[in-house]
Amino acid sequence: MEIRQLKTFVTVADVLSFTKASNRLNMAQSSVSAQIKALEEELDLKLFDRIGRRVVLTEAGRRLYAYARRMDEMTREIKSEFSTAQYAQGALTVRVPETIASVYMPSVVERFHTDHPKVKLELINCSDEQLREELNTGRIDLAFLLTDSIHFKEVNVVPLKTEKMVLVSGPSHPLAQQPQVEWDNLTEQTLLLPKTD
Repeated sequence: MEIRQLKTFVTVADVLSFTKASNRLNMAQSSVSAQIKALEEELDLKLFDRIGRRVVLTEAGRRLYAYARRMDEMTREIKSEFSTAQYAQGALTVRVPETIASVYMPSVVERFHTDHPKVKLELINCSDEQLREELNTGRIDLAFLLTDSIHFKEVNVVPLKTEKMVLVSGPSHPLAQQPQVEWDNLTEQTLLLPKTD
């Protein structure tokens, strides 16, 4: 088993596509397939199910992903530790809702890239469904959520600030004339809400 095979495996697992993985790795798709096949043969495990053009991780693939991701991070840490480069290197993967990203992240990203120009920053839309698993396996490094409360046993959770929620409607809407809107007033109303928030 080689580190490059594990890196290829992680990339395919991240994008769930051999074609996208080959583009991201600047490799021929046949090379990506060959590395995955060699890894499957060495471990005597099926790592991906191919359903038509879709690729999904098998249970064994999900288990290997946690180890492979840690190996990938450790490889980057070793390179960073012993590199003579002036700046930290590697990658930081962050899940963040679009509503937070559009308001707060531009200045954060600009400052981060100024301080860490060699670190690849990847922002992904946020969903709390698999957040604990993704943080624990190292698939993502950090996450921001808009929520009343969240309790993850093995994850450090820090409330950053309270956001005021505002209900917005057109001026001709009946609720626009009311001085205050209660939850009961929203019954039978059509609401447009960000999916992941």
